[in-house]
Amino acid sequence: MRDSDLVAVNVRSSRYWIARVSHRCLHCAGATSAAALVLPPAHETSSFIEDPASSAEADRWEHAPRCAVLFHIGRLPAEVARRLTAVAPGYRLAVGDGIRGRHWANHCERCDCLQEDDALFCEPEGAFFPISSAGARQIELVEVVEEIEAFAAGYIFDPPFFEFAVRK
Repeated sequence: MRDSDLVAVNVRSSRYWIARVSHRCLHCAGATSAAALVLPPAHETSSFIEDPASSAEADRWEHAPRCAVLFHIGRLPAEVARRLTAVAPGYRLAVGDGIRGRHWANHCERCDCLQEDDALFCEPEGAFFPISSAGARQIELVEVVEEIEAFAAGYIFDPPFFEFAVRK
């Protein structure tokens, strides 16, 4: 059994976008690429619930009305990981501590340091949190029409770059 088999799926979609941007490494300040997954409106999210009638546990799937960017990803299909690595060679499994454990993350192509998801996705002026439309236009979106099922502990509705990003 692989580690990824132990992590439940909590998002799924019939298609997705790969977002890519060049940014400054958080450690060496060199230019490096970063990748992210963006799910379209109508993707599905799962809530893990207990069924009181049967004392069983089940997943409840709901349609999400808006697009979302994923991070702190614990489970990712091999084909999706291959596509992400093709656009951002430093995107690979990282070993973390605490709740994150092993997760997919960006690493600097120059110094190999982990590019923390919180800094890339949650901090203003992070690679995927531009504060201007000009910054958002630096992000490229490539649509991939194939199914995806993943587990993501980080999930942001309507990422601030989505409206202005360049679609290819």
